[in-house]
Amino acid sequence: MSFSEDIRVKTEQKYKTLYNELKNFAVGDMHELFFLCACLGFKANQKETFERGDDRFWSRTFTPEEYACFYAMILEKKNMDLASIKDDKTVLGEIELYANAGMKILIDELLSDYVHETNEEYKLDPMSREELPKALLHFIYEQLQ
Repeated sequence: MSFSEDIRVKTEQKYKTLYNELKNFAVGDMHELFFLCACLGFKANQKETFERGDDRFWSRTFTPEEYACFYAMILEKKNMDLASIKDDKTVLGEIELYANAGMKILIDELLSDYVHETNEEYKLDPMSREELPKALLHFIYEQLQ
């Protein structure tokens, strides 16, 4: 399962460095962090538009399970209207908004102790990097409760 075409996935520009720093450190790849953020935004029923969107990665990196969850999220919000998942770009556009809100939630609820903001960009604090993967796993576990 995948989108019918390979689409550039956008994230907020101020999260660019954070996506890059967390890749292969706290998460395996950017699509995993994006998925986590989309789930956080969806769970909180929050979407956030982009101040400055930036292409981050290709949609082909999503797993079939991630695609299925994205479609399920949209179907849930659209009262199981199958027409709501007909256009992949529209589906991904909605998921990007959830992921953008989810990154803000992740920063507010977990990463605030591990990042600092400089020049409208978030970067990991090198002094607290060792603790972050364990803290992230604990945070995800708490979200499942």
